[in-house]
Amino acid sequence: MFNRIKVNMVFATLLIVLTACLSQSYSQSDDSEFAVTAYINAGYSRFITELDYNDLNKNGFSGTIRLMWEPEHMLSIGIESGYLQLYDISTQLTYQDTITFSGSSELSAVPIITVFSMELFENFKLSFGSGIFLLTSKVDALGNPVNSNQVSTGVLGSASYYHPLSRTISLGGEIKYYLINKIEDGDLTFQFSLQYRFLTY
Repeated sequence: MFNRIKVNMVFATLLIVLTACLSQSYSQSDDSEFAVTAYINAGYSRFITELDYNDLNKNGFSGTIRLMWEPEHMLSIGIESGYLQLYDISTQLTYQDTITFSGSSELSAVPIITVFSMELFENFKLSFGSGIFLLTSKVDALGNPVNSNQVSTGVLGSASYYHPLSRTISLGGEIKYYLINKIEDGDLTFQFSLQYRFLTY
C-alpha cells in the first residue's frame, strides 16, 4: 500500500512539473510549428504481480494508440488507449480420483490515459501519464462463464526511440510500465511503434 502511494505521489509531482513546462511552452513565439501525431503500438505484455500460481500465464499481447499534440518545443500532451492482456489461468481439480472439475480465468484492461511526453535527446522520448483502466475479468467454472467489469485509476511511465523514415513517418520501439491501483499490480510492455505525423500547422 505505501509503495503504491509513493509511486502515485512521484507521478503526480512529475505531472505537475510537466504541466508547468507545458504552460511555459504555450507562451513561446507564434512562429512555432505545431503537429498532431498518431502512435500505433503493438507488442509483448508481461504482468508484474506477487501472485504465485503454477498455471498462471503472465504473458500476453498489448496494443495501444496514442494521439499527441506536439509543439515545436520539448513538451507534448495527448491521450492513449488500447488493450492490455494481463493474465490468464486454467486449472483442473480431481475429486476422489473420479470427478474432474475445470476452470479458467483471465483479466484484461483498456487504459484511457492523459499522457505528457518530453524529447530529452534527438528521437528519444520519456512519457508519463495518469488516468483510468477499464478492467474486464472473465471466469469460467464448470461451464458457467461469468464476466465482470471494474474501473481503476493508474499511472504510466515509458521510454521510446524513433528512427525517422520521412518527415511524417518514423519507426521505433517503446518500453512502458502501467501501474493499476485497483489490483495493486503492474504491466510491463515492449512494443514496436509506428509514428505518423498527419497534421502540421
